[in-house]
Amino acid sequence: MSSNDLVLPLGARTGLPRVDRHGGRRIAAPGDGRSGSASAGASRSGHSAKTMDAHDSHILEIIARAPHVALVLDLDGTLIPFAASPAEATVDADTRQLVAALARSPGVHLAVVSGRKRDELDARLGGVAGALLVGEHGVWRRDEQGWEQVPLRGADPGPIERAFRELAGSRPGALVERKTWSVSLHYRRVPLPDREAVIVEGFDAVEPWLHEHPEYELLEGELVLEVRHRDAHKGSAVAWLRERVPPGTLFVALGDDRTDEDTFAALGDADLSVVVGHPDRPTRAKARLDDVRAVHSFLRALHRARQAREPSGPVALPRLIPRARTKGGAPLVVISNRLPDAPACSAGESERARNVGGLVSGLGPALSARNGVWLGWSGGRHADALELAIDATSSPVRASFDLRPEWHARFYNGFANGSLWPIFHGFPGRARYDERDWNAYVEVNDFFAQQASRLASRGGTVWAHDYHLLLVGAALRRLGHHGPIGLFVHIPFPPLDLFETIPWARELIEGMLAFDLVGFHVRRYASNFVHCAQRLASSAVRTDRGVRTASREVRVGVFPMGIDAEIFEETDDARFDDMTELHAVLRGRKLVLGVDRLDYSKGIVERLEAFGRMLEIFPEWRARVSMLQVAVPSRADVPEYAEQRRAIETLVGRINGLYGEAHWVPVRYVYRSYGRAELAALYRAADVGFVTPLRDGMNLVAKEYVASQAVANPGVLVLSRFAGAADELDGAVLTNPHHRDGMARDLARALEMPHEERAQRHASMMARVRGSTPEGWASDFLRTLEAAR
Repeated sequence: MSSNDLVLPLGARTGLPRVDRHGGRRIAAPGDGRSGSASAGASRSGHSAKTMDAHDSHILEIIARAPHVALVLDLDGTLIPFAASPAEATVDADTRQLVAALARSPGVHLAVVSGRKRDELDARLGGVAGALLVGEHGVWRRDEQGWEQVPLRGADPGPIERAFRELAGSRPGALVERKTWSVSLHYRRVPLPDREAVIVEGFDAVEPWLHEHPEYELLEGELVLEVRHRDAHKGSAVAWLRERVPPGTLFVALGDDRTDEDTFAALGDADLSVVVGHPDRPTRAKARLDDVRAVHSFLRALHRARQAREPSGPVALPRLIPRARTKGGAPLVVISNRLPDAPACSAGESERARNVGGLVSGLGPALSARNGVWLGWSGGRHADALELAIDATSSPVRASFDLRPEWHARFYNGFANGSLWPIFHGFPGRARYDERDWNAYVEVNDFFAQQASRLASRGGTVWAHDYHLLLVGAALRRLGHHGPIGLFVHIPFPPLDLFETIPWARELIEGMLAFDLVGFHVRRYASNFVHCAQRLASSAVRTDRGVRTASREVRVGVFPMGIDAEIFEETDDARFDDMTELHAVLRGRKLVLGVDRLDYSKGIVERLEAFGRMLEIFPEWRARVSMLQVAVPSRADVPEYAEQRRAIETLVGRINGLYGEAHWVPVRYVYRSYGRAELAALYRAADVGFVTPLRDGMNLVAKEYVASQAVANPGVLVLSRFAGAADELDGAVLTNPHHRDGMARDLARALEMPHEERAQRHASMMARVRGSTPEGWASDFLRTLEAAR
């Protein structure tokens, strides 16, 4: 029996109504139904069972016939809709009546298992006779004898509560909820542009304490961050419930939150788990319902079916979730560390989102045309890496999985971002090396390769992206994949003297030489890779097209990534209140704009210092120009978040203190997300786009700024010569971000540039930006990859 099959009990055949999975219904004649074959042995729950495959529409009938059924129901998001705050979520009369009716049904044992406090559960469902209640994810349990607390051992989470409350004090709408063994930070009421910042600040606030208290873990729920004791989970309630129901009872669990995955994991093979909503999230659940209304429809139908009564009206049935059982047949599999947001990436929410948005624009058409699959991390963390979850309804098809917490810590925060990121960007002093981080990097690359191997046809094309996945090609070769395998590195590739400081530099290079094609944004990074391969890999020699080893030839190519310029050209600035307020504050002054993720490689501190220096050596610009620095929150910021933010805020305060006047603030600093259209409006309002990363693979902000300019009166792009975009945007004022005085002079030059020169420079750059699209970039790479193989 496959672990992916849904196994449910087969009881006595009686004339129960059969409900069509699409909502229609028909009445079954006595004895009617699929016979099926019983499983070879008893299930974990102890009853005989049949296998229900992904096309079986008889879920309701089978549950109705089970002699005993334990209904395990989550509350918020399952039985009742989410509200703006936990206190506002109420159980209405209809829901209460439905729960009471189910609890009274013969053979039905009902338990509501929630993360809520016991007094909140009592207030909402305490009067329902026969209903068992479990609060705080299993810490508090109530049966007919009353409430009982599960004894746990560990530190009091008071420091987390204080940290969350301090954070919430500066974030309007944030709410802190303290429980016995957990603390939650709710951000449902926080304005959408500020939510990512709350998440980053929340992670930063708790990570040091969690490192010292491994008995606790950080979870992301539905618009909530929660630090809880590891033994306080809903799965612990399932064993408690089994002690209170007859042997062989069929468990049916419904839940919407990531915390409900613990319930699903504790069920037996013969039980049914149903996730509510979240079609894009990996899950242990065997079936899915769309929303709270569908849950009520299903439960009402189940109640009537248990009484051998016909369902009233259309019925929402759990749809079985198909599982990938064997090697797939996808002709194209794209692998990235993180999947784009479903159904499509809203590229303005963060720089990560914008970059992934470019990938969506480029790879979406190619994947859809070839019936391909996009594989990546879901963004979630769980103690056990979950099965691959495939969302066949999205375009392109998405396959995702959670990372184990130790993988996230050592693969993602450890080797990928703590070792490779600083070295690749030229910061050897920031790199740290730990054998355990390297081992996790190898292990996770192997895991990605295993999942890709399940999805791809034997000769299918696999395209991996970025520094997280440098060893995926070698792992796929070991698994026997024979199709073309490509890698695109979106960040800089370092010269040999930096790269070989990595203790596992040789292993990384030899792993990369397992790909058929390795691509970069610009030629200098491609040349660096070839030079490293020559020096570090045995038998590797340079060729006209790349690198040849004893066993294969590896093509190395340059593929500059573009943007969808039309999106930035067509924005209506009048739609945004922020723009009206900005123009009112500027009062005709010129605007210098920086937009970056809060990362040390982006050169924000150096840029601010240059702006301050310009005001010092060119005093005529005082009170005539203002700078707006937008820092876009991203979870990748967490390791250096506090350090960077303190440095920036201190510097902004110093500049404003030195040069500011009652009617003029030199620098405004904003830490929040903007939508793509809002960013385009900001770009267009700026007289100078100040894009000065210390080193960058491409930097799409530079191209977005150019695309957003009004042709009749364009602004000037001041661009770091160490950004990949500098190779294409020849009309920019190129600057050295390591030279403060030089940047200050270049900025003054840009502010003084006459209209004719601005227009000429912009026209040259705009031609390049319009001529390079994400779709063209993807097509060029795939065509070269398949030709190379």
